[in-house]
Amino acid sequence: MVTHRMVEAFRAVMQSGSVTRAAGMLNISQPSVSRLLADLEAGLSLKLFDRRGTRMTPTTEGIELYDEVERSFLGLARVLDTAEQIRTRHAGVLSVATIPALGNTLLPEVLRGFQALAGTPVVHLHIVPSQQALSMLAQRRCDIAFASIAPAPEIGRQVAAFPMHGRVILPATHRLADATRTLTPELLADEPMVALAAHSLMRVETEQAFAHRGVPFHVAIETMQAFSAAQLVQAGFGCAVVDPMTARAHEALGGASCAFEPAIDFSFGAYAWRSGDQMGWIERFVAVVAMAVAALPGH
Repeated sequence: MVTHRMVEAFRAVMQSGSVTRAAGMLNISQPSVSRLLADLEAGLSLKLFDRRGTRMTPTTEGIELYDEVERSFLGLARVLDTAEQIRTRHAGVLSVATIPALGNTLLPEVLRGFQALAGTPVVHLHIVPSQQALSMLAQRRCDIAFASIAPAPEIGRQVAAFPMHGRVILPATHRLADATRTLTPELLADEPMVALAAHSLMRVETEQAFAHRGVPFHVAIETMQAFSAAQLVQAGFGCAVVDPMTARAHEALGGASCAFEPAIDFSFGAYAWRSGDQMGWIERFVAVVAMAVAALPGH
């Protein structure tokens, strides 16, 4: 008979790459792990590992089985996470899911301002893409989601909107670095650009802005997040069009930023599913975010 302990041992070996490490993870002896694996193989009539001395290499069957085992453990983790969310609703916890553009820049300032309020709950912070933030909201795994796309009405309602337009970030010594200047594709025609991920909405709109002016968009390097783009700009790889939150963080590190024309929409919104008295701390948190956003360049 296959037991849960056998499956745990199999998963631990697959994750750690050795019986020794798996034994440490499970707090049992190495012979116990080996015995559990042997019993699992016998119970399933499958060879899960090739054994050569002390080395154990997963077979094709073992890899296929691990995929299913991991899905089942992730399902269990989701159940436990949901239970935790249910408990924390009554334990003074505010769960926030936010896009990286906000989470990697303004959130320390926002949290400092929020915690200055009397009696604030503990904040559980999740920095994730918009789609994942809205998924967490739909599954009631967060109280509030900050996302650049709007959810379906049954998922949550909008609490606040934060309209903003893209800015160009540059090294402080760049010839175009002048905070009073508005940069255009024509002015950036000969500049290498640090671009956000291909096919992302921001990348597509930036490329379209250059194309509509008949200006080539010279990609020097591509990255997934604006925060990473700012680091690459600081390192001298080129200029980048990013959200004002990232631009402000870039300036704080000694870089420069300028307005960009034509305007590229980097707006986002705050969404929640609670109502009535439960909205109090959510609204206070959003108010502190709004104060931080109002202080951004261009606002």
